[in-house]
Amino acid sequence: MNIYIARGKAIIMLAMAFLLLALGLEIFITCGNVSLDELSTSYDKAVDVSLAIKEVDSNNKVLDTVFSKDVYNNLLMETNLKSVKEIKASKILTNEDIWHLPTKVGYITQYPSYGHVAYDITSPRGVMEDIYPVADGVISGLFRDPAGALIVTIYHNIDGVDYTSEYVHLSAYAEGIYVGKEVSVNDSIGRMGQTGYAYGVHLHFALIECKLFDENDVNCKDINSFYNYGRRRYTEGFSGLNSLINVWPSWGV
Repeated sequence: MNIYIARGKAIIMLAMAFLLLALGLEIFITCGNVSLDELSTSYDKAVDVSLAIKEVDSNNKVLDTVFSKDVYNNLLMETNLKSVKEIKASKILTNEDIWHLPTKVGYITQYPSYGHVAYDITSPRGVMEDIYPVADGVISGLFRDPAGALIVTIYHNIDGVDYTSEYVHLSAYAEGIYVGKEVSVNDSIGRMGQTGYAYGVHLHFALIECKLFDENDVNCKDINSFYNYGRRRYTEGFSGLNSLINVWPSWGV
């Protein structure tokens, strides 16, 4: 698809080039010292715009300024000669490209509040529902809480801002995950479950602007401060993932 976009841009740029050439010729004929007959021969024989310009032997500064072979070559360098990789790299990412929902199928049974700064998400697939990171990041924690809930926390740095996402009540961890492992939004980190203090199979999911388990982050040096800071951010207007993308009541159902 990106190749077609690049070709489309090249066609548009060449069309503009011809338009500029026509304008230049009009100015040249009006203000310069070359007749239309002298120019038409070169234009009719031209294989492309660059040849037409090359064959016009004139010192007319107006035409040279409006359109030159150097300008034409620069246009080619900016369109046709760009690789697909370069075009992809230049794409402007939106929040929807960075942040994602933690399950393929799900619906919300509880929204964030001051006493519960997290989403409770369930799925008709139950314990067969895979859990995914909401953004690319690094696993910062794999542990059980005092009630026995299996928990994964992931650290994300997006545009210089630290975030920690938390996934609670998992029935099992995905194979091969460990603290320090880099994960993407396409990597399962475990399955939805009911471990710990939970009513029914669901995912307790929280996202807070801090770096959990980092001693240099005074807001989130441990799990208790993580929860306390989450409540503070909630009163300040940050409601987790819904502050970054639209979180619908259900999806994939």
